[in-house]
Amino acid sequence: MTLAELVRSLLKPQYVFRPVQLVRRVAWRSQRRGERTVTAPLAWGMPITCFAGDSIGLGIQQLGVFELTVSEALWRLAEPGETALDVGANVGQMTGLLSLRLGPSGRVIAFEPGAEVRDLLERNVAAWRAGWPVARTDVESAALSDHDGEGELLIPPYYEWNRGLASVAADHAPAGGERRRIRLARLDSVVPDRVAVGVMKVDVEGHERAVLQGAQALLAAHRIRDIVYEDHGGYPTDVSRILESHGYHVFSLRSRLWGPRLEPADGTTTAPAWESPNFVATLDPLRARTRLAPRGWRVLGARRA
Repeated sequence: MTLAELVRSLLKPQYVFRPVQLVRRVAWRSQRRGERTVTAPLAWGMPITCFAGDSIGLGIQQLGVFELTVSEALWRLAEPGETALDVGANVGQMTGLLSLRLGPSGRVIAFEPGAEVRDLLERNVAAWRAGWPVARTDVESAALSDHDGEGELLIPPYYEWNRGLASVAADHAPAGGERRRIRLARLDSVVPDRVAVGVMKVDVEGHERAVLQGAQALLAAHRIRDIVYEDHGGYPTDVSRILESHGYHVFSLRSRLWGPRLEPADGTTTAPAWESPNFVATLDPLRARTRLAPRGWRVLGARRA
């Protein structure tokens, strides 16, 4: 590695704004050897048990947070006391962040269909409830989709290295890879009547369209204010078209050293290779722009009240 490459690798907000994370990175590199799971501190202080060797677990151990830009957007868009949804929760990093942000008067519903991953998610939720002023957090074993029933979760060959890449099998998908039976549910059938959702995070590896198709009543009634989602198709796609048809304004969510930024999602620019293609869809664009405009990374300094 050249000196220039080394400098670039260290010029990350997680290190610039929290230098102690460099020390923790070295420590966790040695401590995780031979361990299947580890418990590491998140940037905002909460502990989380994660898989020691997969990409999400390594990101948490080395940087204190996985997907910093999405985490920051969720923190800024959420309001204490609201209801939030984490669709594709994995071991629960963003579930925990939302739960801390919303506080004891709020509620988080986390969806994770993978049994192995969900086991750690439930353990983490129990640990946070015991020692932190968090929201009521319910873990749902279903994968959200466009219908209620049963489906299959596709487990890729490299699953051990990235447990976040398991995906719901599409209808008539070709055979191949390991498949596990799971429960499917529409969001319209899960969210209680008259409950308004402040923020929903969606990261479901290509199943986003089906998730939204199963939430048509919620979207039509404008009962979800902000949606932060990943879409490898870029913009425009069927996902953005569904949202815009219900009155949402869609922005591209980008990262810079000094904080997140919203850009127009007009299809003329693409995210750099190192950034996930994330978007913010909102019913209140002025509020979203105002919340995400200030410089800084609040999640790198967030603590319990």
